[in-house]
Amino acid sequence: MDNSEKKINPRKAIFAFLLSAIVPGLGQLYNGQLKKALIFSLGTLTYSLGINILGLKIHFWIYVIALAVLVILRLFIAIEATVTANKSKEYELKSYNKWYVYLLSIVIWYFTVSMFERIASETQYIISIVRSNSGFPTVVAGDYILGDYGFYNSQEPTYGDLVILSMPNGERYIYRIIGMPNDTLSIENQLVKYNDKELSSKLISTLFYEKYEMEEFVEILPNGVEYKFVRSKTPFFQENDTIEEIIVPNNSYFLLGDNRNFSFDSRFIGFVQREQIQGKLVSIYFSKDLKRINESL
Repeated sequence: MDNSEKKINPRKAIFAFLLSAIVPGLGQLYNGQLKKALIFSLGTLTYSLGINILGLKIHFWIYVIALAVLVILRLFIAIEATVTANKSKEYELKSYNKWYVYLLSIVIWYFTVSMFERIASETQYIISIVRSNSGFPTVVAGDYILGDYGFYNSQEPTYGDLVILSMPNGERYIYRIIGMPNDTLSIENQLVKYNDKELSSKLISTLFYEKYEMEEFVEILPNGVEYKFVRSKTPFFQENDTIEEIIVPNNSYFLLGDNRNFSFDSRFIGFVQREQIQGKLVSIYFSKDLKRINESL
């Protein structure tokens, strides 16, 4: 067959780049580099999945570097396809150089990616965004937090844990464990007291939250866990500021938000069952306040 009978169609660099940007390796397929296409495509998928199943999320900077490497890798694949296409002045079309093959490759790629994401979503560490200020001053709206959803597979929740709990409406809340099963405690002007356990609360500062003047306390729980919470200097939810006696049932927990006057916690939703506690808050993963990035909780 002479050149007049062959399907000669030079490669276009812009097409190679765009196809690689959509699916790693697709630009190489467009250029007739079938082996490279498979290596780049499968390699990128494997690397992306590995980042999640290896639990790299818990190591913030390692995870950031891993994601940066992924971006560089995809950029390299796109540039390689672009350079190769630019050099292909005469190119004999292959059997797979069809628009429907490219379209099928895109569908298969994103179907595979969606399955990988489903697997990754079931891993132990999950990053979420905080939607409210009920955890102020520990966590605030807009913070990205890391939750360990396997933490309580081998141990039980205890005083001071910031736990992730599920609600019947499908929502997830984060509150701190203040009362353990069979505890008897009371709340007086937002301060907790136990009948048979020691607890220390110390006022350390005053600050403003929105338009309210707040008092900030450091509290040491019965197991020695120390944390900060705030209450309004001028009480305005009188019915929940003071509760004379709270008896925590077996297999249940009493949870409070660190922002005592702005938390829809156990004072409103009642005791939390052990089955509702899905995981423990590990760290502030990312925050607008750069000093708080990767802050351990």
